[in-house]
Amino acid sequence: MRNTKKVGGASLDSLYLIGVSLGAHIAGFVGQKYKGKLGRITGLDPAGPSFTGEPPDHRLDPTDAQFVDVIHSDIDVLGFKKPLGTIDFYPNGGMYQPGCPKTFFGGLHYFKCDHQRSVFLFLASLKNWCDMITYPCDSYLDYKRGKCMDCDAFQPMSCPVVGYHADRWKKLLIPYSSPTKAYFDTSGKDPFCLYNYILEIITWNKSTRRGFIEVKIMDNAGNTESQMSSEASTFQQYKSVKILTGFPRDIEKIVKMSLTFTTKALIGPRSKLKVLQMKLKSVNNPTRPQLCRYDLILVENTEVIFKPIPCPKKGT
Repeated sequence: MRNTKKVGGASLDSLYLIGVSLGAHIAGFVGQKYKGKLGRITGLDPAGPSFTGEPPDHRLDPTDAQFVDVIHSDIDVLGFKKPLGTIDFYPNGGMYQPGCPKTFFGGLHYFKCDHQRSVFLFLASLKNWCDMITYPCDSYLDYKRGKCMDCDAFQPMSCPVVGYHADRWKKLLIPYSSPTKAYFDTSGKDPFCLYNYILEIITWNKSTRRGFIEVKIMDNAGNTESQMSSEASTFQQYKSVKILTGFPRDIEKIVKMSLTFTTKALIGPRSKLKVLQMKLKSVNNPTRPQLCRYDLILVENTEVIFKPIPCPKKGT
């Protein structure tokens, strides 16, 4: 039954509070006062200092509104690390935001940039330039390894998007007994969108190789390089390895691509990675044909450019 209690002429379930840092917890206190009947609270990097370790009634909590979404962008310094909402979004793992200074030489911007990124991500979602799709996952590492790209539970919609339109997934998220943690990566500037692909590689080296794969995709107008720093992967003979990559531009028709293998070792001979099969699948546009390539040899620190072909359909 729709809640009809009103505050100042407005029904409680129509009220939407947005709080930044300390303001996120204050929004929670307001929600507590009205027994969680407010329609929605969005917490933008809720403050961590003085609130970490506090019980739910002393901070923002999932019960403070009918839907609580939280963006955590600075969990290692000024922000709150643990989930606080119905769904909690962790851009770039929740810390070290792209485009922010990495050293003290960045001055005041170094201290506040990561913390403020949550605000700019929310504002970017209002522009509707692109959907920043996020992926519910147990950890950022599992997300980076491509283990959480299945969005079947949310069909016919995609996985949840971050920002203003996150409440479209409310009815699907509310039944979960525990908060949903969702991860995604961004570029370093507005509108922060990345178009994600899963790169799946099967190698046939007899000995195990460990290293990183850098990816470029190209259309007739030029190329775009992955802006996501991949985790080191372990390549074992005939075992599939999935790597999540993200590009700042959506290329609908890929005519060429390149792979560069590196171990980042400073000394020793250059390694070779013998690729039996490579697949590239668009995550944002899963109906697009998967692209394949077979029998590649990647010499360490050497870019290999090639033309991918459509993967054969199953059953053919």
